[in-house]
Amino acid sequence: MKNELEYQKFNGLTVFCNKCKRNIHNKQKGKKCSHPIDKQVYKAIVRTGSGYERKTKILKSRDFDKAVKEFLDFKDQVKNPILYQKSFQKSKSQLLQDAMAMYIDHMNDVNVPFHLQKHLSETHIYSTTIALEIFVRFIISRGINFKTYKLSQINDTIVGHYCDFLDKKYDSNYTYNGRIRTLRTLFNYLIDQEDYNIKNVWKKVKFKSEKPTDISISEKDFFDLLDIVSPDDAIERIGKSNRNMYRPWLSDLIRLKAYTGRRNAELFAMKWNMIYYEGGMPIHIESPNIKVNRKQNNFDEKDFQYTYIPVGEELFELLVELKVEENLNSNEFIIAPEIGNRINIEKYASKYFTFFFKKLNRKYIRQLKHLRQTYITSEDSFINRGISMQHSNYSTTSKHYIDRREVAKQMVENGFRVFPKRALQ
Repeated sequence: MKNELEYQKFNGLTVFCNKCKRNIHNKQKGKKCSHPIDKQVYKAIVRTGSGYERKTKILKSRDFDKAVKEFLDFKDQVKNPILYQKSFQKSKSQLLQDAMAMYIDHMNDVNVPFHLQKHLSETHIYSTTIALEIFVRFIISRGINFKTYKLSQINDTIVGHYCDFLDKKYDSNYTYNGRIRTLRTLFNYLIDQEDYNIKNVWKKVKFKSEKPTDISISEKDFFDLLDIVSPDDAIERIGKSNRNMYRPWLSDLIRLKAYTGRRNAELFAMKWNMIYYEGGMPIHIESPNIKVNRKQNNFDEKDFQYTYIPVGEELFELLVELKVEENLNSNEFIIAPEIGNRINIEKYASKYFTFFFKKLNRKYIRQLKHLRQTYITSEDSFINRGISMQHSNYSTTSKHYIDRREVAKQMVENGFRVFPKRALQ
């Protein structure tokens, strides 16, 4: 049985697996893919002529000859964006599948003017794509032909049924809200940026209440977690397959997250040569603020905004364990330097953390992201100056990251008073 799409050597055209997220075809050794053929698509890659910049697009056709024609059309669009934009305005597709494909292209900055590009992370685009696919599967499950389904057919009845479906499928209010938010954002994009004459029916959906994001991880949870991260009993059943949730670098990542408070993408991008020394001692890590730099289109190192992470006692101990002296000024990654695909390990790191935390059998759950709140809470308590080393605007820190319960506990332990003791008369 045929297990791969037809492939003939054609510059800029590849076979891409939507499951393992990589290019595959028969002519390349070591690129075999075990996923079903229906997960494979043709992918176009076109260089814009501006340095190493390129545009990519997942093609609709599953026939090689038709995919070539579609590729050539896409290449014309990239090379002549103004002409393409004019022709597009004349014939906007009203099909949901076309709107979704256009939105994903937009998220990838395909044919987006430079000043409007967002440079979204691959993990964000991936999670959005998954959310859209869930709605597609829902539509198909109701006996609807997705290929002919129009945007105008998404009405309050469909929205209501989908909300009911999500309510029964997910226990998490965050997940429910996230699925709705994705579709609301899609429609906002079509209306505000592509001038579609439709109503955003998703705006009527009320989001479920969400717990505060100011959750930190206690000292006991942190060290208990580190104690159980091991290859023993680390297999989780996911669907019909078993997945090993242990990774040798996971404990180091957890500690680095706790001692720096940085986002996951920044942790996996952190290198030894980012450490600044004075008197032979590491003083701080000069880490590019990936989120801010993407938002401001800062891709030239001279324009980077940095976060300066103090090398406190705990972080220093971790760096010593990881052999900081041997890696002085090295261009190697601090975490898992042997792994080239940084996006892939970033994608699954949070799932590995959650798996092991559940093994603690607490009555609550904590996630990898909560270590950022933990760090910022400790930082705020230590500095106590109404400033943050993590955010330029302290109100962001105060509103979303400070765990007030922990602050209150530390205030009591440190002998907080409103008024000083009265002197004895």
